[in-house]
Amino acid sequence: MDGRRRDGCFTNPVIFSDVPDPDVVHDGTHYYMVSTTMYFAPSVPIMRSDDLVHWSIAGYTGPILDDVDALALRNGQNAYGQGSWAASIRFHEGTYYVSVGSLTTKKTYIYATPSIEHGPWTRSVLDGYAHDQSLLFDGEDTYLVYGGGVIDLRRLGRAADGTFVWDGPAQRLVEDANVDQTSGLNAEGAHAYKIGDHYYVFMIEWPTDGVRQEVVWRSAALTPQSQGGIWEGRVVLSQAVPVAGRAGGGAAQGGVVQTPEGHWYAMVFQDEGPLGRSPQLASVTWGEDGWPVYTLDATMPMPRGASPAKGPSLLVTDDFDNEPTPAGYWNTVNAGALTASQENAWNRSNLALPWQWNHNPDNRFWSLTERPGHLRLTTGSVASGILDARNTLTQRMYGPASSAAISLDVSGMKDGDVAGLSAFQQKYGYVAVAMQDGARRLVMRRANGQGKVAFTSAPVPLAGEIVFLRADVDFRGAADRASFAYSLDGVRWMPIGDDLAMEYSLAHFTGYRFAIFCYATAQTGGHVDVDWFRVDDDIERTRP
Repeated sequence: MDGRRRDGCFTNPVIFSDVPDPDVVHDGTHYYMVSTTMYFAPSVPIMRSDDLVHWSIAGYTGPILDDVDALALRNGQNAYGQGSWAASIRFHEGTYYVSVGSLTTKKTYIYATPSIEHGPWTRSVLDGYAHDQSLLFDGEDTYLVYGGGVIDLRRLGRAADGTFVWDGPAQRLVEDANVDQTSGLNAEGAHAYKIGDHYYVFMIEWPTDGVRQEVVWRSAALTPQSQGGIWEGRVVLSQAVPVAGRAGGGAAQGGVVQTPEGHWYAMVFQDEGPLGRSPQLASVTWGEDGWPVYTLDATMPMPRGASPAKGPSLLVTDDFDNEPTPAGYWNTVNAGALTASQENAWNRSNLALPWQWNHNPDNRFWSLTERPGHLRLTTGSVASGILDARNTLTQRMYGPASSAAISLDVSGMKDGDVAGLSAFQQKYGYVAVAMQDGARRLVMRRANGQGKVAFTSAPVPLAGEIVFLRADVDFRGAADRASFAYSLDGVRWMPIGDDLAMEYSLAHFTGYRFAIFCYATAQTGGHVDVDWFRVDDDIERTRP
């Protein structure tokens, strides 16, 4: 499910899944990559690789970004299309740093740890949202570089407790960051570096009627007030890479990283329709004039490096065996966002790393210990539908096609409960068990582009307490279809309902995900137990 081949080459995208706004760093041993989280929790995934092609989940900066109603689906609020955007990662003098801004809280967060895979993390909270910010370490100085249509610079200082604070106002480096563009998406997504004798800021822009393109701004000095502080911009990549029958809309928005052998690469992303935004790996050389030169193809030679790191991939089968969280991992200094109950929940038991909740979970109402070997989801609030249901558990989908199945015990459901497996986005679809008047029935539902139920299949009575549910998704040739099925024995599958025509909606701003859910429409306290979740390119391999 990644870009590795057997002929010494790799195929773009290196991760055929939704990993938007990537940023990569090398610490001398491993590569680490961060990505936009949006409204999912845990917050800001940390991915690891030994070769820039094969990636696994290594952890997160924290179980949640912050504890506010919009991030927790409380009091009628949500963070769809917002949450956290465009994280930056750096390794500086033995410490790992991750910064991220949030449109929901209007704050900027900086996390730091001496051990990126084991923690603990310190957490700094800065007032104000720094759009698509990038950390920049320059000698003794630390900055954030950010902006949309402009490039701004703001120095960071340290408080008495060691956390970051703003140190002075922002300075404008570039008034118009667009390069050869008169309209469209303004340049944003800054990735800032000091390389050789120059400062570089890598950005994305999207001209009207064109493809996304990578632009670079360069200066011999950081600020205009310094000698030689004149910033120049160039387009360095304007190219689409066809993927799985889709033409591609241009690959851009990412920074650069140097391998131990001295070679340079850039990790950018390209839209792949409802699947989301997938990372593409380009090689980079430096011209005699000091500007980067990109090479991006569908198939490219593997970077030199060690064998792939072992660890959870970005999409995993799970039997929900209880695994303790590493001791102290979530003991975040100056956490602020974490209550004692949230810390205790994560230290008591942990899900496999690729899982993320839709918004912050309510840890009182999920468990891996109440029934060992199962994930129990208990309804703790009443919802109008899946979009405002708490404790919906998700994993990314994978292209060009993938399938997921669950084994579901519905004996604990109450009237009004709905539980099942979804292809989840604004225009969602799902197969579920709905309980009404003491009877359980299987249904397939799909929503329209506004997130409202537009179709419900004829109900199928369910007499038993165990049912198997499945979702198949196909992105080949821009088919973008999801279909659903159920089984009473885990062997013979019966289709239900009709196909969902998946659409990428900016209302959510994320690729589709597989989602396990259980919500109440009438009364709380019902529950379901999930024995296993199985996923693969081929649903035949997910059968018991």
